[in-house]
Amino acid sequence: MRTVLLTIGPTHAGKTTFARQLAQSLPASLVIDQDLQARFLLEHYPDFVPTEGPNQIKHDLTGWLIDQAITSSVETIILCNANTSRIDRKQLLDPFSRSTFRSILVWFDLPEVTIADRLTHSKRDGREIRGDSLYYDIYQRQRIEPPVSGEADKIVRLRSTEDVDTFLDHVTNPTLDALFDAVSTD
Repeated sequence: MRTVLLTIGPTHAGKTTFARQLAQSLPASLVIDQDLQARFLLEHYPDFVPTEGPNQIKHDLTGWLIDQAITSSVETIILCNANTSRIDRKQLLDPFSRSTFRSILVWFDLPEVTIADRLTHSKRDGREIRGDSLYYDIYQRQRIEPPVSGEADKIVRLRSTEDVDTFLDHVTNPTLDALFDAVSTD
């Protein structure tokens, strides 16, 4: 069975780093990262990017990439986004048939002090940000709707960098079977 893994969490929680590290451990995996798409659109098509409201072009591009990934031979699809609302997460996971894909939500529920420290020491250039906002402003506006039972086949809550490391250490089988069985969830 194939796997779709969806990250959840605020800016600077480590979702992108996690996705890259996980993909390195899984040879037949693909990361779909909306920050990369936002950067691409802002750099190459800035006139098409809305200044307010949802970035529909970015969301449409994500949908197209998901469709391509589903029809490919990629075993594990890693969707790397903030995914703050249940409705948005459901829309992202809807295309993945439960008869073909099992789903894992990886919730980065790190302490605020950890995020604040990362924001203070960030070296990210912010190219994916629209408007005059800073990462700190984005973090202050983000409100994560905690995942609930039934949103995915498995929900993994990471509360520390040690939890992240433990999760990644369990990735020893390219099919994620051992990880799926071994990691505790809330």
